[in-house]
Amino acid sequence: MTTETKNALPTTPYAIRAYDTSAIPAVLELTRTTLGDSGAVRKTEAFWHWKHEQNPFGSSSGLYAWDEAAAQMAGLRVLMRWRFADDAGNQFRGARAVDTATHPNYQRQGIFSALTKRAVQDLTKDGTDLIFNTPNTKSMPGYLKMGWQSVAKWPLYIRPLRPIRMAARRFGLASTPQEVTFADFFRPAVMPWSVFAERYGAQAATLIDQWEAQRRHVGLRTVRDWGYLQWRYGEHPHIQYGVYALGHPEQPSQLAGFAILRPNIRSKWQEVVLAEIFLGKLGSKETGGFLRLLAKEMKSDYLIAHFGPKTIEHALLRAAGYLAAPRQGISFTVRPLQENTADFTQPSTWDLSLGDLEIF
Repeated sequence: MTTETKNALPTTPYAIRAYDTSAIPAVLELTRTTLGDSGAVRKTEAFWHWKHEQNPFGSSSGLYAWDEAAAQMAGLRVLMRWRFADDAGNQFRGARAVDTATHPNYQRQGIFSALTKRAVQDLTKDGTDLIFNTPNTKSMPGYLKMGWQSVAKWPLYIRPLRPIRMAARRFGLASTPQEVTFADFFRPAVMPWSVFAERYGAQAATLIDQWEAQRRHVGLRTVRDWGYLQWRYGEHPHIQYGVYALGHPEQPSQLAGFAILRPNIRSKWQEVVLAEIFLGKLGSKETGGFLRLLAKEMKSDYLIAHFGPKTIEHALLRAAGYLAAPRQGISFTVRPLQENTADFTQPSTWDLSLGDLEIF
């Protein structure tokens, strides 16, 4: 086999087109057919625009296969733009492999492979440094065959809050809410993002910058500022994130720290995802017990989080009684695209939160 043959893109009988906003009606029709249309990530037009057009890192890159004869989208492959920074301030352009779909009438025709390999080629040419994603066990083998590398299965850390109720729900002795309702998960000290933004927006923007400058970076971290958080957690059209804000003891109106929280129902339990932590002065009296104070404001069964080892956030989890969740974890894979000094395939290269890893 020649090198040219080995590197040739797979062929498909359908036209491969670059995704743009004109394709959104056909995209939504395809994704609703293949992926369903329920839950927090249901495929509404508002969700699609938020996710792929309003992203502060840039509009998504994508391709789709089009069947001219049937005037129908046969397959789709879209990757979100992302940006990471290391502890020296160097930034890396990433792409997050997210939405992929193949119409049931076009299965097993090589469309997924053709679109993905073409996307790799296009992103390499435009200077993107890496593609990353969190594939499930079903899709993992396909990615590995196309050059992705398994980096880690990131552990999840759990803080049980109501173990007796958890046991009762596990065995059907207590009911679970059928829908996620904000007031069923949080006490009044946890506010919706919109209230937090109005009350503390200016202070939060400053605190975020301070936290990112002072915390110990242990690897590549998503570039965070107020604009990113406002998009990521404040503008999601289907999820109402909560914020627990910590005030200074002498000046409660002054923001000393905050955590971003997502209410969720998993199996039979009420779960709260601890997505992000931002604190003011490290080691201060008011921030030392931050997560213990936060736990008192939960109505849920448990809290769950991930922060990288050796980070201050991970140390805070341990101090607050979080334990490694047995047999739980999130698979993380990477496809390097350029010759970089950073080795994206090593677990020690990464500094991620559950907010980075959760599917949205």
